[in-house]
Amino acid sequence: MGGELLTVLAGLTVGAALSVSGVVLQGVLRNPLAEPYMLGIVGGGALFAVLAINLGLTAAGGFVLPLASLLGSLFALSIVALVACVARRRRFGGTDGALLRFSGSTIVVAGWVTGSLLGSLDMLALSYAPDGAFVSVSKWLYGRLDAVDVRTMILALVVLGAVFAVLGFFRRELNVMELGHEEAECLGVNTRLTMFVAIGAVAMATAVSVALAGAVGFVGLVVPHIVRRLVAVKMEILLPISALIGGIMVVAAEYVGRLLPGDVGVGVVCAVLGAPFFLYLLATPSAGEGRDI
Repeated sequence: MGGELLTVLAGLTVGAALSVSGVVLQGVLRNPLAEPYMLGIVGGGALFAVLAINLGLTAAGGFVLPLASLLGSLFALSIVALVACVARRRRFGGTDGALLRFSGSTIVVAGWVTGSLLGSLDMLALSYAPDGAFVSVSKWLYGRLDAVDVRTMILALVVLGAVFAVLGFFRRELNVMELGHEEAECLGVNTRLTMFVAIGAVAMATAVSVALAGAVGFVGLVVPHIVRRLVAVKMEILLPISALIGGIMVVAAEYVGRLLPGDVGVGVVCAVLGAPFFLYLLATPSAGEGRDI
């Protein structure tokens, strides 16, 4: 497979994974600021991936990096969920199902703090990278698509395909859960199962993204908002359109980075474009306020 073709395919896959994750998180958490990078999921995946690289585990095969990223993503999600659960219990008491009913604002703040902590640990782990690998690992950490392994790419496509299939099967439940968990339960939706499936799908999709390109943020924040404004709000339309636009955005960011002095990583370009959009959402009345679910 040609190097340039592999880079484009990796960019499309990364953009699709992050955009779909953003759509799902914003829906089930009912918070417009929710996305893998903001919730620390990308940071957790990147931390475990860097540790795997430092320990030389990637020599075992192309499956190691996605597996390490998945474990890191689940680790970050566990921290965020625990913090949100404790905050919910302290605020409202030991209500039944408190783990699944937390403030949307609380989970975003918890995710941001967790992501900052894990990002610092990323830098710490990077400082222990082998001398010969320090430059390549640091470039990968800030988003790099030109060093994708073919075996990792194939595995990523299989995993992302499975994620799309599962989310497509649960599209009705995901649509209903945007109304709120209590409303969804009244309409016959198993909110616990749906939340578990949604979070698991996000963790797997984020792991795919981290394994292919390192830490790329804000794609999952920007793209879902663009698609919701231009197209529709139904999951069966949101998911594929967001995946397409997200993929195009990441590929475009990769080539923009190449035109800049010093060959800037795709993660840096996406952050430069996405951060102002995040501030815009934060400043928009009610846009940055999560709702209780």
